[in-house]
Amino acid sequence: MTSPTTSPSANPSVGPAAGPSTGSAARPSAKPVREHLHYVDLVRVLTVGLVIGLHTLALDPLTPTIGIGGLIIVFHVSREVFFLLTAFVLTYGTSRRKPRWPAFWRKRYLFVVVPYVTWTVLYFFADGWPYQLGNLVQELLTGSARYHLYFLLVSMQIYLVFPLIRGLLKVTERRHGVLLAVAAVYQLTFALFVQQGWGLGPLTGWLQFPDALLPSYLGYILAGAVAGWHREALVSWTRAHFRRVLAGCVGTIAVGVGVYLGQVWLGGEPPLAASIVWQPVIAVESVGIAWAFLALGLRWQDRGLRGRRFVMSTSDASFGVYLIHPLILQYALAGATSLGLLAFAASVPNALVLIFLVGVLIPVVYLVAATITTFIRRTPLSLALTGRARRRPPAPTPEPENLALATSGGMR
Repeated sequence: MTSPTTSPSANPSVGPAAGPSTGSAARPSAKPVREHLHYVDLVRVLTVGLVIGLHTLALDPLTPTIGIGGLIIVFHVSREVFFLLTAFVLTYGTSRRKPRWPAFWRKRYLFVVVPYVTWTVLYFFADGWPYQLGNLVQELLTGSARYHLYFLLVSMQIYLVFPLIRGLLKVTERRHGVLLAVAAVYQLTFALFVQQGWGLGPLTGWLQFPDALLPSYLGYILAGAVAGWHREALVSWTRAHFRRVLAGCVGTIAVGVGVYLGQVWLGGEPPLAASIVWQPVIAVESVGIAWAFLALGLRWQDRGLRGRRFVMSTSDASFGVYLIHPLILQYALAGATSLGLLAFAASVPNALVLIFLVGVLIPVVYLVAATITTFIRRTPLSLALTGRARRRPPAPTPEPENLALATSGGMR
């Protein structure tokens, strides 16, 4: 969910329109114009939609159906896509200049540690009595206050070792294909060990509880970092092979759903067990869907950025949406229970329940979370609750007469 930085060698088709110079171009020390990667905004918006969809379906109190499990096996890629995106953005943002790592860490940790602590405390109290300080300390250390806070802990670990990742990219600059192959083998092997419940000596505890540890996602981090290092080539190839990328995405989804159905129908596994996140086919799906999101973002950008303000606003709110949406789901579930809606849902066909969840509840939760986050972004609570600095209204543009007064020191 990290915001993209920009490059002096940016593609002019995606940056701001060129304008008249005020003389800064003649000064060698002037900072280069920084490009905003609009396609990253759309990728972020789509991925947050998958996150909300996954958590809505996973928290469904009704008996899990094969259809719900089939959607979950697809929505599960949201975790991996976010790690790919995080590494992509961090690598691209630090690839055009020599990074100042103390400043990098200071900024990154401020915007992740503060909301992590804040939301851990909020979710701790949202669980109700009894409040035990020992439980709060444990949740702070493990990211277990809610099922999604592990992402923030892993992000902190990524920031810590990112200089090493950048160094690895530099050392292996002519061998990035080999690095990608190693990352893929590592991630597939790790997922297989977790899925099968195999032991690994002193590392067995890590395999049993992998969610909040960076090595569990190392393959995705390396793949995203390589993609960010070769952004121009990746973007160019994706633009030229748009249909092929989408076809590949459909193929990986078909493989994922096919493996899931095989586990249910042939292996006799329950739908939720067959759709768990830690299995090799999720890694395959993740790459296909992430690449398709990139292709869609580029196509949207190249065709005029229709709905640009909405997409950018939603992207800006995405981290806050991620942080708050489980709380919205918690109270929505409590309200539905008290109103007897869950008992009613149990009496109607499962297909109708699924249509309601996907077509109504998921969009509503997303809209409510985005609306609340957008409001908070304009308050002093923005950093603590959304992980972003407070958004202040732009300064009013002076009228021509007032502008003349200002530039002349107020004298006529």
